[in-house]
Amino acid sequence: MIRTTHVGINEPAKPRSLSGAEVITITTLGNTLEFFDFTAYTFFSILLGKVFFPTLSPIFQLGMTTGTFAIGYFFRPLGGFLIGRYADKAGRKSALTLTVTLMAASSAIIGLAPTFAQVGVIAPCLILLSRIMQGISAGGEVGASTALLIEYAGPRQRGFFGSWQFASQSLGIACGAAISAGLSRFLPYEQLFAWGWRVPFLIGTVIAPVGIYIRLRLMETLHGAGNTGASRHVTPGHDAPRHTLRGHVKELVLGTLLTFGGTSANFIILFSLPIIAVKSLGMSQADALLAGIVTGLTGFALSPVGGWVSDRIGRKPVIALSRIAVIALVIPLFIWLSRSPSVFSLLVVEAILSSIAAFGGATAIGYMTELFPREVRATGMAIVYSCGVALSGAFAQLVSTYFVGISSNIMPAAWYVVICLALTSATLIGMKETGGKQSKNTLD
Repeated sequence: MIRTTHVGINEPAKPRSLSGAEVITITTLGNTLEFFDFTAYTFFSILLGKVFFPTLSPIFQLGMTTGTFAIGYFFRPLGGFLIGRYADKAGRKSALTLTVTLMAASSAIIGLAPTFAQVGVIAPCLILLSRIMQGISAGGEVGASTALLIEYAGPRQRGFFGSWQFASQSLGIACGAAISAGLSRFLPYEQLFAWGWRVPFLIGTVIAPVGIYIRLRLMETLHGAGNTGASRHVTPGHDAPRHTLRGHVKELVLGTLLTFGGTSANFIILFSLPIIAVKSLGMSQADALLAGIVTGLTGFALSPVGGWVSDRIGRKPVIALSRIAVIALVIPLFIWLSRSPSVFSLLVVEAILSSIAAFGGATAIGYMTELFPREVRATGMAIVYSCGVALSGAFAQLVSTYFVGISSNIMPAAWYVVICLALTSATLIGMKETGGKQSKNTLD
């Protein structure tokens, strides 16, 4: 017998079915705002070093700032493990609400933090706390949000839906770079140093209402309640991380290596190159930040195209072709930039490389999520992504800082991209194709 329940005036109504565009927008807003914070910290790293580590030399100031940034990456696997498990037990919506709340708190801490001149060593400790919280939230965000996106999509749309994860990150980069560039260009340095750097982080605190919006509007997909129409249920008490580690070791290892290669290249191209342009090529910070805007906008435009193409020809061909193109072009483009350093050449290099990287990178995020069955999908993707990003983020930051500090030669950074992509792309040989497939070993 079907039991009906009257919904009172004070009881929440059942969420209506959302369109694909609404699902994409609501789910990815958290990612956009996360990378807004992420980008602001990266692009203001030189100035933040002076604010929070004023007793050190300029190179050690930058090293401490990027080192603090890197420590946050080492907490991503912890966040991926814990929040991924939570998403596979309590649901995607609850996990997404938790991650955006942590992001908001992280942004508020750094935006309101006193300086070293005001409270001494407590100031950099607060920055470290902020980056740890940001790392934990980011570690769980990608797994839960990407799982929800592809679970809403049909078998022939998963690549397109999943690609909006990367597209939203690119939009966050563009917005963060635009705000940072505007502040750097229009505020006198004294005001930028005194308070201007706080503005992007205070803007980031608006992600808390976004978390509430996500919770109210989205339908849960853990039990097949999304548009896929699936009906698999999770066994009560099921330990998602343990099941993931025991039953999907190959996917975890190969996925982590694939992520390491792609994000290593992206960190150099998207984030480190503007800093290198300031320190090694003599460009102003405001001009170099224009590269971040170009990078973000091209990534936002090309990511869905890559996902759409992967729904038609497969995930692995799109990822492989993208990586081959970056390997072939990064060395000559960096040579040209080093010989003709200008805002124009920097923007051209960024536009070309970021477009190609986004085409394959957006496909890779959805692809790795598809490797895991629904009941462990958020955990599996969170572990793969957070571990790969933790390794690549830490190494890329240290590599960039080292070469910027000892030389004006930007070519070692280009070779780092080539080596990382060449070595890790071989993992595609041992990975299965998931484009358009629907089985118990991929999606439900």
